[in-house]
Formats: sequence, structure tokens, C-alpha cells
Amino acid sequence: MTVRTTTNAFGKGLRWLIPLAISGIALWLVLRNIDFSQFLHHLSRIGWGSFLLASLVYLVSFLFRAFCWYLLMQRKVSYKDAFLTMGAGYLLNNIFPFRLGEIGRAVLLDDPQGVSGLEVLSSVLVERIFDVFLAAVFVLSMLPRILGAAYDQSLIVMALILAITGFAVLFLATRYQGKINVWIARWGERSDFIKNWVAPKVVKLLNGLSILNNPASFMLALGSLVVSWFLAFGQNYIIFRSIFPQPPFWWMIFVLSAAAFGAALPSAPAGWGVFEGVKVAAFALLGVEAELAFTLAIVVHLMTFVYASIIGLIGLRLRGEAVIALYHRVVHHASEVKSNE
Repeated sequence: MTVRTTTNAFGKGLRWLIPLAISGIALWLVLRNIDFSQFLHHLSRIGWGSFLLASLVYLVSFLFRAFCWYLLMQRKVSYKDAFLTMGAGYLLNNIFPFRLGEIGRAVLLDDPQGVSGLEVLSSVLVERIFDVFLAAVFVLSMLPRILGAAYDQSLIVMALILAITGFAVLFLATRYQGKINVWIARWGERSDFIKNWVAPKVVKLLNGLSILNNPASFMLALGSLVVSWFLAFGQNYIIFRSIFPQPPFWWMIFVLSAAAFGAALPSAPAGWGVFEGVKVAAFALLGVEAELAFTLAIVVHLMTFVYASIIGLIGLRLRGEAVIALYHRVVHHASEVKSNE
């Protein structure tokens, strides 16, 4: 018993230390090349007008992203609940590691008389799929501008074909969801791994993808997310043009999309360190000095951290929830899911 307890404690410690170490290393790699006098100089050049306009653009971007998620849940909750619950999920991600905010959304909206926690989780999963897809499209579409003649244009064509094929497969999987569930259940009879691990996740994904049966809602959800992305590009552009004369808008598309991939790495809460590191590295490919890139990364990161957290706190307040109590509920729920798998 003592050995098992020690092993579990060591494993939990590693789960906390590894993300923190990754963030720490990324931040160290960035800060070692930063001239802080230059950083403070760039920071002082950002006017209040630019800051307030960028803040407004961020909030509108958040509205569109929440609307996308609202549609992915097939309007089974109110838009207000979707908006505030997304903020609460971001708040948990900002404070705690392991992206517990996704489970937090399911815990907050789980209602026996309405949407189930499983449906919420599947909708969050689909939202993440959309996000990764769009980030990949944006990065690939910007590479010809960076690499010039050395870039193989066929990569974009291949990526587009793969994306279309992927969505076609998802559509067919949704169309024949019942048959797939029966097939997996039969397969699970011969394998505990399929029964306990694969099957629940396939069901979860297919439930979330049911919006594909409604092409109009699907296109509206994807379009809302595209608008949210471009508003986020605009937020970055507004801040960056305060410290860099007439930057090309496509720089923001490339840099922010690359940073989105970095945010998928294990890291400290809110992705501190990793977000800044990837953004500085992406700007380096464009020939932009580290101090300018770091200034933009810090300002935008702080803005998103503060505003999303405020929205989350308001949402929890209206629900009569406390952050720590919600955290314990989320951890308990995650443990139950893991034990069931």
C-alpha cells in the first residue's frame, strides 16, 4: 500500500511538473534574448486608444466563438449560458493545468432535463477539431509568403484535399452513426480496450458531430469561428501597429495560428511561456526582433487572460458557484471518467 501510494504521488507530481517545466524552458529561451529596456520602451508606445479598441475587438471575437459553440450544442442551452460557461471554462484553464476547463463546461451544463455532460464534451471536442483545422489552413496558406519560390504549392492542394476528405468521412460517420455504434459494440465484445476506451470516445465524437446532419447550422458554426479568428487577428494587428510601422495583416494570421498549435502543448495554466515562445519564434521567421514580438505576445495574452477570467467569474457568480468548489467537482468527474475507462 505504501509503495502504491508513493507511486501515485510521484505520478501526480510529474503530471504537474512536466507542464510547468515545458513552460519554464520556453519562457527562459525567450527571456534570455530580451532587452528589457527595449521591451518597456515598446510597451510604453501602446496608447490607451489602441488598447481599448483591441479590447472591444477581443470581446466581439469571444461573442462569435461562443455562438459557434452554442450552435454545436444545437441550441439546447441559451446563448447566455453558452457564453458565460465558455468563460468559466477558460477561467479554469487560466488557473489550473491539464485543460480542466473543457470538463468544467460539461459539469456546469450537465442537466438531466436538458443537455447531458456527454453532449457538452462532444461539442467541445468538435470545437477543438474546427480550431485545429482552421489553424492548419491559416498557417499553410501563409507559408508561400514566407518561403517564396522555395515553397511547394502542392502542399496546399494536398492539405485541402485531406481536409475535404476528412469532413466527408465525418459526415458519413454521422449519417450512419447507429450502424457504427452497433459495429463497435460487437467489436468491443472481443476486446476490453475497445469496449472501455475506444467505444465511449467514438460515441462522444459522433454525438458532437450530429450538427453535420444540418448543413446550414454546420456552415454557420464554422463561419462564426472563422469570424472569431479574424477578429483575433485584428486584435493583434491593432496592438502591433502601435509599436511597428504598417505591419502586413498576414503576419498576424501566421503568428497567431502558429501560437494556437503551441497552446496545444502541455504547459502551465493559460499556456504561459509556451504561447510567448511560439509567437516570438514565428515572428523570428518574419525577421521581427524578439522585443517587439514579446511585447505583442505579453499584452495580448494578458488581455485574453483577464477578460476571459472576468466573464468566467461573472458566469460562476450568477450560478452561485465558487471556483475552488467547481475545481473539486471537475477533478472528481475526471476521476470517475478515468475509472470507467
